[in-house]
Amino acid sequence: MSLDKALKNLKFDVRMTEYNVNNAVITKEELKTHLGNLPDLAANSEQINLDEGKKRAAAADQLN
Repeated sequence: MSLDKALKNLKFDVRMTEYNVNNAVITKEELKTHLGNLPDLAANSEQINLDEGKKRAAAADQLN
């Protein structure tokens, strides 16, 4: 894959958007349109509670 093609694939990559907007690769309007057209995948996700893991670790420490 050429570098040009690789950069086009990363045009809207979340790690590259700030750089691309700041360097006029894309406009803020293009980014807003792209983000607005993304599908809502919330139904395919699972919520996790990070505090629950901390509580389990603390309980395990108390047993030791």
